[in-house]
Amino acid sequence: MKKRIVQAAMATAAVAAFGLLTAAPASAASASCSSGGSTVCTSSTVAANGNHQVCFGGKHTALAYWGRAELWDKDTGVMVGSIATNQWRWQQTCVGGLYGQNYYLRGTGGQFYGEVWN
Repeated sequence: MKKRIVQAAMATAAVAAFGLLTAAPASAASASCSSGGSTVCTSSTVAANGNHQVCFGGKHTALAYWGRAELWDKDTGVMVGSIATNQWRWQQTCVGGLYGQNYYLRGTGGQFYGEVWN
């Protein structure tokens, strides 16, 4: 019981820390984000598909930028996937075995464009 309370508190803290309370509900099969001049972007949420899988990818739109495309579970506040990104080519991957319902993409590094889809 104590472990469950700690997990719930950590999830709540993660949601508050990353500002996820303002993210849109999971109503689409895909979502995107673009960071422009800022260093981080966050997409709206996407539900996992029937195979418990979510795919994500991204690329930087200007030279000399690099960072990460991260897949986050909105329900638990846990990062479930991450790939390095740069300006040279689109990087993408899929994460399976997911049991949550809501996932979102977080892109880092500036001048980032990314997508998340089920």
